Parts: sequence; structure tokens; C-alpha cells
Amino acid sequence: MVQVNSSSKRYRGFVLTDEGLQKLNNCIQQLEAKTRMRCSASAIARKVQLVESDGIHPITVRKILQCQTGVDFRSINHVFHALQLPLNEGDYAHADLCKLNKSKWTSVSSSNYSNIPDISNFYGRSEELRLLENKIILDRAKVVALFGMLGVGKTATAIKFAHTVKHRFEFVIWKSLRQASTLEEILVSILRKFAGKNKDNNRLPTSLGALIDLLLEKLENHRCLLILDGLETVTDQHHEESTAYSDFLQILLENKHQSTVIVTSREKHSRIGILEHIGLQSIKLNSLQLNDVKQIFDRRGSYLGSREDWCNLVKYYGGNPLALKMAANLIHKYFLGNITQYLEDLMANRFILSDFQNLLIEEFKNLSASEKSVMQKLASYSHEVSLSQLNQDLRDSKVKPYLLDILDSLSCRALIEQHKAYFKLQPFVAECIHNID
Repeated sequence: MVQVNSSSKRYRGFVLTDEGLQKLNNCIQQLEAKTRMRCSASAIARKVQLVESDGIHPITVRKILQCQTGVDFRSINHVFHALQLPLNEGDYAHADLCKLNKSKWTSVSSSNYSNIPDISNFYGRSEELRLLENKIILDRAKVVALFGMLGVGKTATAIKFAHTVKHRFEFVIWKSLRQASTLEEILVSILRKFAGKNKDNNRLPTSLGALIDLLLEKLENHRCLLILDGLETVTDQHHEESTAYSDFLQILLENKHQSTVIVTSREKHSRIGILEHIGLQSIKLNSLQLNDVKQIFDRRGSYLGSREDWCNLVKYYGGNPLALKMAANLIHKYFLGNITQYLEDLMANRFILSDFQNLLIEEFKNLSASEKSVMQKLASYSHEVSLSQLNQDLRDSKVKPYLLDILDSLSCRALIEQHKAYFKLQPFVAECIHNID
């Protein structure tokens, strides 16, 4: 808690920043959910009276919540103290400075956001979006990694988040790494976004070190959100580039700036785990919830099925948005929306989503022979299996000594699921593996 000298002069000129206001609103919402009572300005004023001798008027509390009029610093400090919230320097600012900043944001050209891909159909992920906002807006994380298996929605979630918070940044720049671009090419492309139509656009440095230094300068002078999409493309195919990108992320974490870089990847690379010790934040995307899945299906037409049918469908496809979208098209086209009939035929004939399998084959190619062997063994089980049972059933004696490392690698790639000491593949993934030559 910030300490304030009781004899100091009271300057009426501070308001909460966006971060401070969100922190306060989140606390109020949690209190209301816990007590099932409205946490009004008067209620907050009463809480202040219990812990501070001089108290605070409800009108002042309203001013703090509305962020329209500056109040004295002590009042803000009292409110945060009464609600047991830490008050950090980034939570408040002088009212005149905030007005200047807001004017600055509204004058930013929309072209600074123009390269964000459009995303018209997005469902769910409210918890993940909230986590992203907390880490990036409140905690000012410098690097955040979004990872999860093929088709789980990493790119879509990052894009949705960018559109949601773009007004909080001067620049939002999205770059796909699908073409396995070198780090130098990506940095040049990003820096040109800052240059715009400036004549210095073609005067960028040529060495990697100089490009990184220039980008750090931009990230310190401007509040930016950079999204590097598809890091696994680089880590799977180009060892030297993988090291370069990892070193780049480490430099971003170790240097002072006011921006954030989001990286998406199917694989939680081993270097990512190391970088977590110096501030990198990771968020894993798991399955979609049933209500979110129903929204995906509703957009495609009418579907019939009991709640149990819906649950079984989501379970079979592991709540994977891409797989479920493909299944929705099949059910609508060939089963007239009858989920019950589809599940019966699915269990009898083991339909394969060929488009998804083709994508999985490409990922399967990047696995080592030992990893492929373990995946194929896991695909043979109809239930989750213990580590000891898996070790016992493996025929290849060369694989067994490295089984823990292999499982860890497959888990980092989000290809297998682990519950305590038990492992399994999603049913639809197992079927795809069965049919890979």
C-alpha cells in the first residue's frame, strides 16, 4: 500500500487509469458476487470509514469510479486500502495528463490497426480473453504465449483480443510466421509499420542486432501490441531461426519498454518454459464449452440431439473448434442435422475428418520416430492409460528409457492429454493416427 503523509497538502487532480479502474471494478464485482449485495459508492465510503479516521464522501467515491473529475490522491489511496487492493503507480495519473493521453489515443490513425485480420464468427474463450486482459492490460506482461493443439483457436483468440483492446494501444501489428520468415524479415516488416509513409522507410539497419535495438526503441516510445502467429512453424523446421526467435523473446523480457508481444504456437517449446522464469506468461487453450459449441452449430442450421448426445459429440472431438466445425458441416449435409444418428454411425464406421487428418499428418511428420511410436501406441487404447502400463506395453526397448521425455514433448505439443499419471489421445485424434500410413 502506498504510504501518504497525513500532513501533506491535498492536491485534487488525480484519476484512475484504465488499468486502475479495471482493477477496482473487478474487485467490486467479486465483492458483489460474494456478498450478493450491491457495492455502491455509499457502501465503499462506509468501508473506508472503518479503516481510515478521516473517511471519504460517497460523492468522491463516484468521482473516482467515473474518472471524469480529478480527486486528491489520498481519496484514491483510501478506497484501495479499504478494499484491500494494492495501489501501484500505473493505477492512477494526473487528470490533465490523462486527458492529454486520451486525446493522443483518439488521434491515432486507424491504419495503425489495419493489418489485424477480420474475425466475424468467434465463440467462447471468455476466460482466456479475461486472462489475456489481466496479464497484458493490468500486469503489463511483456511477452505472452498462447499455445494449444491444432485447431483449438489460438489465432482466433489472439485476433479477437487484439480487436477488443486495440483502442488501448498506439500500434497493433499482426504477423504470421506460417511462411517460416526469418526474424530479420519479420522485424523489417514490423518497423515499416512504424515508419508508414516516412521517407526513412527504406533506411532501416541491416544487421539483426541493430534491428532489435531499433524495435526496442519503438516499443519503449509507443504502447504497442505485436502478435507473432504460428511460432511452431519456425521451431519445427529451422533450428537456427528457432534459436533466434527465442533469443529475441528473451531480449524483450529483459529490456525496459511499455509494449506486449503475443506469440501463438501449437508447441510449448522447451525454451518457452525457461523464459517463464524471467517473466514470460503462458496460457493454454483447452476445449470449448458446450454452450459455445452450440453457437457454432446454430450458425450452420438446426440440429437435433439430446443433451447427452451433445456432450458425447463435444467429448469425442475434444471440444476442438476446427474439428467441430467440420463435423457440423457433415452432420448438416448428410444427416439432416440429426446428431443422434451421426453418433451412431460414427461409432459403427469411425468417420475420419479428412481435412483435419491432412493437417495432423503434417504435424506428425515433424515428430521423431520414438514420438510416433508412442502416439501410435496411445491410439490403440480406448481409455486413458497409466505410465507403468504404457511402459509395459511398448515393444520398442529403445523407446522405454526416454518415455518420460517423449511424453513431455508430446504434451508440450498439445498432442496428448494428461490427467495426473494417466495419458490418452482425444478419440478423433486416435482415429486419425490409426489411418496415417
